[in-house]
Amino acid sequence: MNKLTNKVFFGEHGLTSTAANHLAELAQEIVTSSKSKLEQTSFVNAFVDIVGSASKAKQVQVGYSQEKLGEIQSVIEQISEMNSFCAWMREAVKAKDAMDESVAEMQLWQWCQDNDIEQECLPMSPDPVKMEEVIDELDVRERCEYFALEAKAATIGQYIHPEEPFSEARKRLHDILANPVSTAGEGASLLIYSYEPSVPESNVEELYLALQKEHRQNEQKLNQIKASLKAKLTAKTIAQQKEFAEKTNEANAKIARQQSDFESWRAKERERISKLKIVVPQSLQKTYEYLSSLDK
Repeated sequence: MNKLTNKVFFGEHGLTSTAANHLAELAQEIVTSSKSKLEQTSFVNAFVDIVGSASKAKQVQVGYSQEKLGEIQSVIEQISEMNSFCAWMREAVKAKDAMDESVAEMQLWQWCQDNDIEQECLPMSPDPVKMEEVIDELDVRERCEYFALEAKAATIGQYIHPEEPFSEARKRLHDILANPVSTAGEGASLLIYSYEPSVPESNVEELYLALQKEHRQNEQKLNQIKASLKAKLTAKTIAQQKEFAEKTNEANAKIARQQSDFESWRAKERERISKLKIVVPQSLQKTYEYLSSLDK
């Protein structure tokens, strides 16, 4: 039963649900009594006589008289009227209960939807700030310097670090200076290898130390830039978290106000529904007056 249909049951003047239920129960009692009368309908008089008895036959069943026959239609009409009254009142009470139940079980989102109100909600948690975003904010010179330092640090490091080409060649040089001759095989197959530096060891050490120094200086500059970028990243993260916290607090306050408005509306709406009066249609007015007179 929709809301528009429900409206036909209620008006400014009428019965409470309690009164409607009471009169419906009274009408039902009349229906039960009237049906009992109809169930006893008989149009036959029955007599019993004992064979050989001098006494008059005894009547054992009395059929309806013409007067009672004429009452059948009015009894049927009364049952119909009472049933009609019961149906109206009970449907009205059921509609009223359904309206109250609908409001009692209504969720906030339904209320917002029904009233074209945008439901307040918490903000989405932002994605964490990434280092790439901070780097993207560098100007052309700063970014070019950062990339250049990174490239040089990687290149030198991959050349002079342990087990890398320069480091391995330097180690080999030290080994042959300590052992300039080596042999392989025996007897006539004996091979003798001799080794000598292709460049002075001092030049190798000088270049190694120079590359190490350059690498350290490069790393120092790069680390300074990275520290600055990390500080910016931390500041951005803190600012983002602060903004998110402020938006969340603001949203929570709005959600609380909206929830309060909804609860206030629900309380008032349930109170309004509880005060709805069940109208008595004109066609049922005589039945209502009759039942009311019986209840006095």
